[in-house]
Amino acid sequence: MWIKICGIATVEDARMVARCKPDAIGLVFYPRSSRFVDVDRARVIADALPAEIRKVGVFVDPDWDGIRSLARTVPLDLIQWHGGDLSPEGLERLDAMGVPWIDVRKIRPGEPLPKDISPRGGASYLLVEGASDRSPGGNRVQWDRSVMRGVRCPSPLILSGGLDPENVLDALRAACPFGVDVSSGVESRPGKKDPGLLEAFFSEVRRYGATFQDAVL
Repeated sequence: MWIKICGIATVEDARMVARCKPDAIGLVFYPRSSRFVDVDRARVIADALPAEIRKVGVFVDPDWDGIRSLARTVPLDLIQWHGGDLSPEGLERLDAMGVPWIDVRKIRPGEPLPKDISPRGGASYLLVEGASDRSPGGNRVQWDRSVMRGVRCPSPLILSGGLDPENVLDALRAACPFGVDVSSGVESRPGKKDPGLLEAFFSEVRRYGATFQDAVL
C-alpha cells in the first residue's frame, strides 16, 4: 500500500515520519493552513528526508508561475492540486509543469458516482476525499467511503479525508485504493505529528496490504 503523510511542518516531524518509511510526504503551501510551510522551510524539510520518500507540494491558489518556481526550488516530486475547479488554461499549465500531479475530487454527501472516474487533464493520480467548506485538508471530515465500492479508475486512486488508525482498515476494505493520504488523523495537535498514532496507522495499513496480497496470491 502506498502511504502519504501530509502536513509535515517541521524537520523534527519529517525525521520521525521518515522512520516509518512512507512513500511520500506532503508540504502545504497554503498560508491559511495551520500546516503551512514557506519555501525556505520546505527546502530544509526536503533536505532532511531520504531521496526515496517523494515530496508532494499541496497547492490551492492558481499562481502557476509561483508553483512552477517553487517546484523547482524545493524541489518537488509531485504537485497536489487542492484548488477545486480548473480552467482549461489551468489544466494546461499543470500538465506543462514537468512534474507529475495529483488531482483531487471532493465527494459530497449523497453524490452518485459513476462506475468509472478519471482525474482531470494529464494528472497521474486521483485523490478522493469528503467535501468541506473548511480549509482544504487536515480537517478530519468524515464521509461515506462505501460509495467508492466498485468504482474503477484508470489512474492510481488515493483515499483521503478523515482517516485515522481506528477507521483506516474499514475505509480500505470499502474503497480498495492504490494508497492513502492522512494528516490530522496522526496528529496530537494541528501541525504536530504523533509517534504513537503514526505507528498505529502504518500498522493498520500494512496489515491490510498483507491480507490483500495473500488473497490475490
